[in-house]
Amino acid sequence: MAIYGTLDTCAEQLGDRPHFATALDFLKAVLDGSHEAARTIRELQPGKVERVNVAGPEGSDVYALLQYATTKARAEQQAESHREYADVQAVIAGDEILEVMPLDGLEATMEHDPARDVRLYKMPAEGSRLILRPGLAAVLFPADGHAPLQAPDGTPAPSRRIVVKVRV
Repeated sequence: MAIYGTLDTCAEQLGDRPHFATALDFLKAVLDGSHEAARTIRELQPGKVERVNVAGPEGSDVYALLQYATTKARAEQQAESHREYADVQAVIAGDEILEVMPLDGLEATMEHDPARDVRLYKMPAEGSRLILRPGLAAVLFPADGHAPLQAPDGTPAPSRRIVVKVRV
């Protein structure tokens, strides 16, 4: 089941699960500007993604995707899920809606791609909508379908965001 809230709230709810403390500490360091990735994400050009290895050989246990993306309307979305990694998603600048839904009943539009650890689905009629803005995070496990980067008012807008991938 997904976890949502401040970084401290997420840490409390995650407890001592392996590598999640590392992921949340990384996000805190980026938000407070003490990690070099804070500069990297501020300087990213629109549409670009930068990978940062956080823990394990070549980031195999924890890595982060720094993204400068554009939100979009729900009608343009697909839901997704992962098998090997949980997502810890956070916004550094901007607001977005992250929709979460159970996998049961979702219609796949793309089977699982092991190289990218992703499976895509048609958007369901409804899901639980979470607002992501600086200081808030969502932790999404393999059982959680999710659709990030939704524009809160339906109008595309820039979003500087981080997805920390944690091996589960």
